[in-house]
Amino acid sequence: MKIWLVRAWLVLGLALFVYVLTRTPFAQIESAISAMGPFVILSPLIAALWFATRTSALGVVLGGGVPWRELYVLRWIGDGYNGILPLAGVGGEPFKLRILGRYLSTEAALTGLVRDRLIDNGLGFIVSAGFAALGIAMLGDPPGHEGLLIYAAIAVPVGIALLALMITRAPGKLGTFAARLAAGTHTEPQPLPRRALVGALAWFTLTRALQACETTLLLHLVGLPTDLGTILFVDGALNAAGFVGFVMPQGLGVVESAAVFALTGLGATLPVATAFALVRRGRVVTCGVVALILHAVSGATKLAR
Repeated sequence: MKIWLVRAWLVLGLALFVYVLTRTPFAQIESAISAMGPFVILSPLIAALWFATRTSALGVVLGGGVPWRELYVLRWIGDGYNGILPLAGVGGEPFKLRILGRYLSTEAALTGLVRDRLIDNGLGFIVSAGFAALGIAMLGDPPGHEGLLIYAAIAVPVGIALLALMITRAPGKLGTFAARLAAGTHTEPQPLPRRALVGALAWFTLTRALQACETTLLLHLVGLPTDLGTILFVDGALNAAGFVGFVMPQGLGVVESAAVFALTGLGATLPVATAFALVRRGRVVTCGVVALILHAVSGATKLAR
């Protein structure tokens, strides 16, 4: 049943993606992308920066023991695969675990990955809800505000609950359970210190700020306003769509539909809104290609050694 549900969601996401593309002649979309100019290359460069902040957050969660350079490669490979594999955003986790296994025990590595994901998602729920709510307040009931306010009402308590789990033994128990199944180990890691939680939250907050910078850049390149209200509303809507469509890689189809709906509601033409969505998706694909290259190079280097 789960397999068929995932397949059905995959078909739905791809159908939404194709629908967005076919609403406008491709020549108009191509012209809109060309009009954005060469500065679109800054989008994957900004992503490289937030991969670095996410790397530092994971280093804080793990409490040391793994070189930062290795963690940065891990981020690219793991998060890159998460972005291109239709496995509910966890397709890259086995690759992360394999890299961490060179330095940490299985249960410590699994617990670290669980904590990393819960902190990131918990803060992501709160920030996306806050951005959407503030954007709605500043813009005065933009299109789709009812649905976003419902999302915000649900996302904030969910995010708080996920972050509250970090000071309990739940992530350690989950990591130990998974490690017992995978490697037969039974040692349960200690709860995450509050200081480490605060440090990880600081790095993930910087990550969210960098992601908002990418939204600002793309809004500017397509000629839309870059006032604070618009940035918060669009960034919040895109992140909300990503969480809702989590089964698909980076919310394929769902995020594009949300981007087109939000931007056309703010006055953008359909080709411009579609260009915005495609350039953003292009950044995801670019990061996935980098992940494939790094994985291949890493494997070749290991084999040579």
